[in-house]
Amino acid sequence: MSIDLILTGNVVTPFNVYERTSIAVKGGKIVSIGDKSSMPAAQEEVDVKDLVILPGAVDTHTHSLGTPEEGHWNSTSAAAAGGVTTINDHPLDIGGAPSSPSDLQNKAEKTAKEAIVDFSLLAGGLPEKLDDILASANAGITGYKMLMHSTSGAHLYGMRAVDDGELYAMFKNIAKVDQVGMVHAENEWMINYLVDEWTKQNKTYLAAHHETRPEVAETVSVCTAIELARDLNMRLHIVHVSVPRSFDLIERARAEGVKVTGETCPHYLLANHDLWKEVGSHFKINPPLRSEESRQGLWKKIREGKVHMISSDHAPHPGIQEPNVFDNPSGSPGIETMLPLVFHEGVYKGNIDLPKLAQLMSYNPARLMGLYPQKGSIEVGSDADFAILDPQKEWVIEGGKLRAQSKWSMFEGMKITGKVVSTYVRGTKVFEDEEVIGQRGYGQWVKKVRNYDL
Repeated sequence: MSIDLILTGNVVTPFNVYERTSIAVKGGKIVSIGDKSSMPAAQEEVDVKDLVILPGAVDTHTHSLGTPEEGHWNSTSAAAAGGVTTINDHPLDIGGAPSSPSDLQNKAEKTAKEAIVDFSLLAGGLPEKLDDILASANAGITGYKMLMHSTSGAHLYGMRAVDDGELYAMFKNIAKVDQVGMVHAENEWMINYLVDEWTKQNKTYLAAHHETRPEVAETVSVCTAIELARDLNMRLHIVHVSVPRSFDLIERARAEGVKVTGETCPHYLLANHDLWKEVGSHFKINPPLRSEESRQGLWKKIREGKVHMISSDHAPHPGIQEPNVFDNPSGSPGIETMLPLVFHEGVYKGNIDLPKLAQLMSYNPARLMGLYPQKGSIEVGSDADFAILDPQKEWVIEGGKLRAQSKWSMFEGMKITGKVVSTYVRGTKVFEDEEVIGQRGYGQWVKKVRNYDL
């Protein structure tokens, strides 16, 4: 049997690190892992020396169409440059959230023309279209996205905050088809009340963003979602968790048999709510950045095994800087810097080891979305998706050099250690030496195969 590629280096799986190990690839799949001397000759052999070969990151939370300027060419180029080989695209799309099988098929066809990494799709959970939940269940989707808060620009996407009755009705249908319901857990009415109060008092300075979105606005919504999921036996995933207590609530529910998981994001792990002093309104994100105590608390939850995955919540916008914080859009470009930032703060600083990194950013996300074993791990039979990372490389984040169309970063000027130097998708190199070399349209729609319990 002839081999297409043999890649040699320090191979990281979700459970171990194998130094100076080779991976044989044929037809885009991993066919062998071990000593190179035991493998047939290959058309191409690449030895990355002491660099780290990680399973390509799987991002559960990407917004490619939330602004007309971004699109899947930009978002997947940024993904490739950041070692992300599969994105899970959320349905907050300009022009309306895809919820029906035909909506999803149309989005998949358009995405496939632009993407250079692989992609999966979430459907919109819309209370006005309850029947779409049932109709779309077997369309290959990874789940449904619902909003408990009308996040920035939601009116442009045909999505809004749903009340508890609407959420219950959608959860009931999702449970019927044994799919995953993903929720943005912030309390709409609490936040609206506080924003109105602050505005009446002319308290529209930058810090007013997090002052009007207290931690309890998240935790009370997490509790509500968990209780509904418990009653209906629905698979629940809480996106972009920013509060350590939320993970305690999730863990307590899991101990009682509730099928619930949670993710956090790099910005909650590397920055606190004082970041506005350095980057202005570019710190604005929903849920907001929290206190330094909460930031450290999230790392504690990771070490305790209570955090199931890390996602980017990549949501670039033009970077408007209005004096009234409430007039500024929320969201941040993040997919290109996600893996390096978590490596820097996690592995380089000793908070986690390399296998834990692979669990949080590849293995668990792929399992949540039902894409494993095709995605999420370096093992025989899996897609040959790799992120080659130089663990000693120091570099400075410069927003103007990032691939997202927004050309800014909330981490502007930050010096970090750990850089993605090349990325492979299904055995094909799509990024190398600072250049995106993947072909537009190479990315494929990866459909859910089955549910896994994390």
